[in-house]
Amino acid sequence: MLSSLQQQLTSFWQHQTNSRKITLVAAILAILILVIVFLTWASTPSYTVAFSGLSEDDAGQIVQKMTDEGIPYKLENSSTILVPSDKVYDVRLSMARQGLPKSGTVGFELFSGNTLGMTEFTQRVNYQRALEGELERTIMSLSSVSAVRVHIVTPEKTILTSNQAPTTASVTVEEKPDKHLDSSQVQSITHLVASSVENLRPENVVVVDTNGNMLASGNASGDSEESLGQSDSRRAAELAAAADVQKKTQNLLDSVLGPNKSVVQASVSMDWTSKKTTTESFKPDPTAVRSSQKVNETYTTAGGIVGGIPGAASNLPTPVPTTTSATGDLVYQRSEETINYEMSKTQIDSVENPGQIKKVSLSVMVDGVNDPTQLASLKTAVAAAAGIDETRGDVLAVESLAFDHTYYQTQNDEMKKEQQNDLYLKIGIGVGLGLVLIGLLWYVSQLFKNLRLASGEAWTPILKPVGEMALPGSMAVGQMSGSLPMGRADQPAGLPSNEQYIPEIPAHLQANAPTAEDEQMTKVISRLAEENPANVAEIIQLWLSEDGK
Repeated sequence: MLSSLQQQLTSFWQHQTNSRKITLVAAILAILILVIVFLTWASTPSYTVAFSGLSEDDAGQIVQKMTDEGIPYKLENSSTILVPSDKVYDVRLSMARQGLPKSGTVGFELFSGNTLGMTEFTQRVNYQRALEGELERTIMSLSSVSAVRVHIVTPEKTILTSNQAPTTASVTVEEKPDKHLDSSQVQSITHLVASSVENLRPENVVVVDTNGNMLASGNASGDSEESLGQSDSRRAAELAAAADVQKKTQNLLDSVLGPNKSVVQASVSMDWTSKKTTTESFKPDPTAVRSSQKVNETYTTAGGIVGGIPGAASNLPTPVPTTTSATGDLVYQRSEETINYEMSKTQIDSVENPGQIKKVSLSVMVDGVNDPTQLASLKTAVAAAAGIDETRGDVLAVESLAFDHTYYQTQNDEMKKEQQNDLYLKIGIGVGLGLVLIGLLWYVSQLFKNLRLASGEAWTPILKPVGEMALPGSMAVGQMSGSLPMGRADQPAGLPSNEQYIPEIPAHLQANAPTAEDEQMTKVISRLAEENPANVAEIIQLWLSEDGK
């Protein structure tokens, strides 16, 4: 089977032209290269960061250890080591067992070694180092912190409690580029550190960032943390109010002028003082009587001469009627009336909650609005949309300028160019793949066609069935053999038996001269006789048996 397959391949290769041979060899080489590249890519392990932020000393020692142990690795920026993903934890545990990295953060594993012979001072220092390292690891777990250092100061204990210095701590944090620690997170860090150290109070913890900004001042009164939190919340409220004003104004302008035709910036300041106002007003009301007093006086005599009584009574503003009679008694009567009216009183108690808008500043720039009437209309509409109150002191500025769209135009042109290039690239890839597919289909079709032709040439029938070849009078036998078998009945009587008789070829057979096909068939039969003599002998025996009958 292998020999026949080899013959077929050899025949197929010989029937190919030089261009087809080159194409076939190139296709086989390309397939081999692709298979090799794929196998190499599939067998290449993916690398993951095992250590980062290492010092050069630690990185060198870790690299040396991994080289000795035959662990593959990659080094980036001389401080980051990458290892295959399936070996990350094994490498970390192996390096930790050997005490690497040494200059990194250490925790309570500092006491895992032999501590025999250490003095009390050394033990205390190691405990402080371990505590600081554990706090650094804990703070590093925060999503906003990329690096941290913690320093704890524990003073010596004194006999008198009044003379005991407090325990203090300082924390230096490095924020991630896209993160920010707010006041609540800073307060959480201070309480975390204070709760982890003996006799440490939160107000004795100072937190700063790597830019030197004070995040927690460590004020003993504890008011700074509260004020810092209030400041952050108030600032957030002002920013939210400004964003709301800006959004309303921008939506209005985008609807009128279209997108990218205006720029709006708003600033809002709020009054955070809490006010309570009491107002009293008085108004006289004549219908409300508070008090009333009335006095009446009367003098009456029985008869006689009427005359005045000397003295002060007769000189009063209101003359008192008096009568005197020489013969009758004097009767005195007096009446007085006093009326006091109630004053109406109104008392108003008003409380103003903090967070009221104190002032709004709004700046609007529009593109290409040169009509003063249109600009004034825009200003009126913006003032109404933003809630501008001039009596409150709000400021509104609406100006028209020609915007510079060069940058955006350049960006749009580059984007269109990239999209066009991507489109051309996709079209080229599609056309190339189509051509390759068509060429591959054509080549495969030609390959099958040549194989079919080669197979047909290799397996062309060269002999008829044995029964047909053994029939009397078969002309194929005489044509293939080229001579008649010896000892036939038509041999002349006078010819010796040891001489070969060659009969004359009839005229109708002489006209049919051997063709190239007959010669090829003769060669095939000769080769068949050499390869399978038993079959040929059987055929000859059949011929002889037919002739003897």
